[in-house]
Amino acid sequence: MNLFVRFVFVLIAALRRQSSVGPLEASRLQLRVWFTDLSFSQCVPLHRIRSYTDLATVNSVMQIGLGRMVRQNGWMPIIQAESIRQTGDLRLAQKFEVITSIVGWQDNYVCYVHEFIAAGQHVAVSTMLARIIGRKGSPVPISSIARELGAPDLSPALDPSFRQMIIDSERGRAVGAGSTPCT
Repeated sequence: MNLFVRFVFVLIAALRRQSSVGPLEASRLQLRVWFTDLSFSQCVPLHRIRSYTDLATVNSVMQIGLGRMVRQNGWMPIIQAESIRQTGDLRLAQKFEVITSIVGWQDNYVCYVHEFIAAGQHVAVSTMLARIIGRKGSPVPISSIARELGAPDLSPALDPSFRQMIIDSERGRAVGAGSTPCT
């Protein structure tokens, strides 16, 4: 229930404002740790950090104007892979900010970095790979979306870790396409 409530807050706030950042500018989402976010150790666990990155991605999509395009075209954004490096803890009632940046794209993949900052310190960094799928399941090329949003035609150079995430994702999709469904 906690995440649904946060999602509604993020979505309503994003819908009430116009696109406020360019496609390659960082978007910001400020949150506070709620009691329901905590684990038994009284800090935010890794799976909740992943939930925060989902909220930050929705916020970013709306702030750059991609949300309108997704709704109009019936597209479905899908998170393909995510890697999180946690260097600190988030505790009850602590305020923190998630700074989200699109750092590049390739074919139908878009690469995100989410930085978690609390009390001026980095607490976690997430690298995320996402895709956009059309109504009939076909991939939507990111270059055409980027052009419509005002981004350059060519992606900024991708970090090797993102290139590897794309290779791994493609390999997994190829294996999945050849598998037999369970009966």
